[in-house]
Amino acid sequence: MKKILLSTIILVSGLASAQSLVWSNSFDSAADLQGWTFHDLNSNGNGWVQGSNIYYNGTSLAYGTSGTLRYSINLVPSGNATGFATENDWIISPQIDLTGASGTITLAGYIGRQRSTHTSVSRDVYIFVSTPQKPVPELSDFQQLATDAQNAGGALYKFSATTANLPADLTQFAESLVNISAFAGKKIYIGLWSNRITSGAASNSQNINIDEMAIFASVLKTNEVKALKSLTKITENPVTEFLNLKLNPDLKENKTDVIIYNMAGQKVYAAPYSKTMNVGGLPTGTYMGEVSDGSITERLKFIKK
Repeated sequence: MKKILLSTIILVSGLASAQSLVWSNSFDSAADLQGWTFHDLNSNGNGWVQGSNIYYNGTSLAYGTSGTLRYSINLVPSGNATGFATENDWIISPQIDLTGASGTITLAGYIGRQRSTHTSVSRDVYIFVSTPQKPVPELSDFQQLATDAQNAGGALYKFSATTANLPADLTQFAESLVNISAFAGKKIYIGLWSNRITSGAASNSQNINIDEMAIFASVLKTNEVKALKSLTKITENPVTEFLNLKLNPDLKENKTDVIIYNMAGQKVYAAPYSKTMNVGGLPTGTYMGEVSDGSITERLKFIKK
């Protein structure tokens, strides 16, 4: 079951105050990796993929039912692949816009292990800040971040879980929270590396399921709903052709607009509010809808089939 709720304000466990959802990716379908870039540097066909989670069912590795971002060899669960000991593979996100976010900013990852013998699961997270001089990073920029991290004794940002919070059920996921408040007001890219370095390998090992990733902020520049949940409802989700909204009565209907963003933060739809909105032209995937009358703003996540 996915951890990101269809609401504007979400109380993230482990945090003292309510946090607003800024960005998320549930990795439910291949479309959720649109805009991500992949690098198989040892060219053996292994790498990062979107697909069902993998776990050991007591007899063999099997596919679960959760859509995940995972790193595992290309023949899992049926066998092994050559070159596994020399993996060197990256996946890099599209740009994530944090220019409207401040206060406490939290990157949440929901990660799972594939075997009960994996008593800890971790993944180093490398973050590139977009600048006017270099708005879009190259792979070499992330490789340099990784080199700097190793020289400094380890990456500054990391998803991690241990037996203390890893569920006994291998099909479930543990929440890992990373404070990235240093990137408030920035546009960033996130890179994940899979490799077999001789030191710190546990931080970059293969065989990981990431159920989803999200970023929350305690302060947004827009006028946000000061309630614990969005009062506007999506009456049917997933959506096929029409997005049907039951509007928050506090919103002024004749002044309300609806803007839809994909998970890369790109605006893909904008129109005045109506109870039924035709979104049949949107590709399959996960989207964030923003409903606002200029005074109240709500965000709702939905899946387009």
